Amino acid sequence: MTGRRLVGAALLVLSLLVHVSAQTDPPGLFTTLDPVVITVGDPVRLVVTVRHAADARVVWPDPFELDPFELVDMRLLAPVPEGTRMRSSAELTVTAFELGELTLPTFEVEVVDAAGDTVRLATATAMVSVESVGRDEGGDIRDIKGPLAIPFRVVTLLPWLAGVVAVGAAAYWLYRRYRRRHRPDVQVPLVPPRPAHEIARESLDALEASGLLELGEVKIYHIRVSDIIRVYAQDRFGVEAMEMTTGGVLDGLRRTGALSGVVADFRQLLDRCDLVKFAKFRPAVPACRDLVPLGRRLVDKATPADPVPAVTPAEAHVA
Repeated sequence: MTGRRLVGAALLVLSLLVHVSAQTDPPGLFTTLDPVVITVGDPVRLVVTVRHAADARVVWPDPFELDPFELVDMRLLAPVPEGTRMRSSAELTVTAFELGELTLPTFEVEVVDAAGDTVRLATATAMVSVESVGRDEGGDIRDIKGPLAIPFRVVTLLPWLAGVVAVGAAAYWLYRRYRRRHRPDVQVPLVPPRPAHEIARESLDALEASGLLELGEVKIYHIRVSDIIRVYAQDRFGVEAMEMTTGGVLDGLRRTGALSGVVADFRQLLDRCDLVKFAKFRPAVPACRDLVPLGRRLVDKATPADPVPAVTPAEAHVA
C-alpha cells in the first residue's frame, strides 16, 4: 500500500509540474511565407502564428506596416487549442509593384496574459524576389509583336447603320413638319361652347348619383362640389376661380358686378367646402346632402333668364 501511495503521489506531482510548465512557458511566434518569387502584382500569402497560454490573448498590429509591400487582404483565424495552450493565427495577403529583392519588414505582436502582463513578439524579416512580367520563360525580354489586324464583321457596321437610320428619320420628321407649316389654312367651323349653367347642373347631378356619401368619402364629396362651383364661376363670370382662394373668388365676382345675394351664396357654399378641405372638419353624412341642392339654387340664381355663352377669363379682362 505504501508503494502505491508513493507512485500516485509522484504522478500527481509530475502532472502539476507539466501544467505549471505549460502555463509558464513563454509565448512563441512563427511565420510562413509563400511564394518567395513572384511577378509584379502577384499575391504573397503570409501566415503569422502565435502559441500562447489558454488564458492569454493576442493583440495584432492595427494597421500592419508592410512597406514596400501592399496589404491586399487580412483575416484572423479562429484560435486552435494545442493541449493546455492555444494557437492564434493571422493570414495576410500582400503584393508588390517594385522590381528586385524586396524585404518584408518585421512587425510586433503583443500577447497579454490573464494578469495583464504584456509580452511583445517580433516577426523575422523575409526576402521576396519580384520579377518583371515582360520576360519569357528563358528570362529574355519578349520580342515586340506587330499590329493586330482588326477582323471585319457585320457587327462593326451596326453602329454606323443605326446612325444613318437615325439621321434619315430626323430628316423625314423635319420634312413633314415643314410641309405642315406651309399647308393652306383650312377653315374649321367653330362650335359654340356649352352654357356654364348646363355644365354645372350636369356635374352636380352626376356627383349626387356617385354614391360618395354612402361610401363615407365626405372630404372628396366637398372637394367635387367646390370644383364644380368654381368652374361655374370661371365660365359664367370670367373669374379664374380654380387658381384663387375663396376670398379672391368673391373679390373677382364683385368686380364683375355680380349681385350681392349671388356673392353671399358663393361665400356660404365655398366656406362650407373649405372647412372640410382645409380645417379637417368632418360633418355627418345627413348634413352633407343639402350641399348639392344649395349648389343648384346658386346656379339658378346666378344664371340670367336669357343665358349667355360661357365667358373665358381673357374675355372678362378685355371687357
